[in-house]
Amino acid sequence: MELDERKKKILSSVVEDYISSAEPVGSKTLAEKYKLDYSPATIRNEMKLLEEGGYLEQPHVSAGRIPSTKGYRYYVDNLMKEKELSMIDIDYINNSISGFGNTERLLEEAADVVSKILLRPTVLTVKHEDSVEHVKIVKISEKLLLVVLLSKSGTVKDCFAKLTDTVEESIIEELTATLNTSLVGTPLENLQDALNKVISNELTKFSNVLEQICESIKYEFSKENKKLNSNVESILNLPEFADVDKAKNFVNILATKDIIDTTIENIKEDGLGIVIGSESQEIMLKDYSIISLNIDDGNGNKGNISVVTPKRIDYSKTVSTLKYINNKFKNLLSSNNKKEGENE
Repeated sequence: MELDERKKKILSSVVEDYISSAEPVGSKTLAEKYKLDYSPATIRNEMKLLEEGGYLEQPHVSAGRIPSTKGYRYYVDNLMKEKELSMIDIDYINNSISGFGNTERLLEEAADVVSKILLRPTVLTVKHEDSVEHVKIVKISEKLLLVVLLSKSGTVKDCFAKLTDTVEESIIEELTATLNTSLVGTPLENLQDALNKVISNELTKFSNVLEQICESIKYEFSKENKKLNSNVESILNLPEFADVDKAKNFVNILATKDIIDTTIENIKEDGLGIVIGSESQEIMLKDYSIISLNIDDGNGNKGNISVVTPKRIDYSKTVSTLKYINNKFKNLLSSNNKKEGENE
């Protein structure tokens, strides 16, 4: 259904009112609050048509309407006007992101700032263009192995693999050879997929020992590269979580992060990407949105800051905040690169 100007104004008003009030919106509210040049009866008819078109939903028989995933998407793509950040928020961002330290530290500061300004959890993912150079396995005890990965850049990552059975030294040598053959040259950001292939191809030969080693490596790298700024207390005060079960489910989603990670990885945009509700194809995220910003420092180090939230969020302020953070990063990195050039 093509939306005319009247439907666009009414849809925009419904979205913005629901974002601020968290209450289903009725025609009388729109007529009085937004001074629309239409009667309540006309607004009511248009809202019914918007509902039939899939842009609005009616949560209860006697209630007003709320935006659907489709309604939010149309609003974000066609109707939303980006807000200017307040000087309070701008000063807070400028004072909190120091400009000192490596890219990863700056990203951590930025993710924390975004979380506090928006009062929503953020997930930070840091990626480095680096690859596996060598793998070594050391037997610590009968059922405990130390796995050491050396990267091409010289970074050393290690983790412990707890085994259910004892393993002979000869098997450890074979395992080491297998991992080196399979993993050397693999970009660290593709390590998870490579480990899954190792498990699939070699598992029958080495029983479950190799699987335990690979799972330990995967867990360690997942822990290293993804950080969560939870702000759980603020999020749980939202009206959406008056239902205790919904609150528990959301906390569980944040704790496991697997579904969030998959959704973030599927966002192809180089800059800012927004996934709303059922667009993620994940049933557990049907009531939530992820607004994701990709940052590249120009040296192969990439970061992603993603806001995880109920669909009801001020998209305009969220987008403005992330764009400001992105510009802040570009200026900081440009300044740092100039200083490095002057020092050479």
